[in-house]
Amino acid sequence: MRTKLKAKELSWNRVILEAMLECRNSDIDEIFQICEEKFMELEAPEKEMALRLFALAIYCDKMYNWKFFESGAFSRFSELLDFARFEQTVEMLIKKENPALVVFWSIFRLSFKKSLSQNRYLLLENKMREKSLELTFINMPAS
Repeated sequence: MRTKLKAKELSWNRVILEAMLECRNSDIDEIFQICEEKFMELEAPEKEMALRLFALAIYCDKMYNWKFFESGAFSRFSELLDFARFEQTVEMLIKKENPALVVFWSIFRLSFKKSLSQNRYLLLENKMREKSLELTFINMPAS
C-alpha cells in the first residue's frame, strides 16, 4: 500500500518540477492551469494539489517576480507569499513526513539562497535535505 501511494506522490511532485522548467518561457496562468489539470488526471487530493501549487507560486514569485505579479495566479497566492508561511509549511511537512517536502526543498534551494542570511538558510536547508532524502529512500523497493 505504501509503495503504491509513494508512486502517486512522486508523480504529483513531478508535475511541479516539470512546470518549473516551463515558467521562463510560458504564460504563468497557463502553467498553473495545466498543473491543476494534471493533478486531476492523477487524482491528487485537493490538499496535496494545494501544497504543491503553493510551492510553485513561491518559486514563480522569487524567480519571475514581475511576470508572476501580472498573473492571475498571483492574486490566488499573494497572501501566502512570505517566508514565514513557507517555513511553517516546511515544518509541517517534515513532521508529517509528506513527500511534497521534496518539491519544497527544490524550490527553497533554487529560490531563497540569495535572500536569506546564511545561518537561517543553512539551518532550514539541512533539515529539509535530511528529511527529503529519508523520504525518498525509505520506501524504495529493494533490488
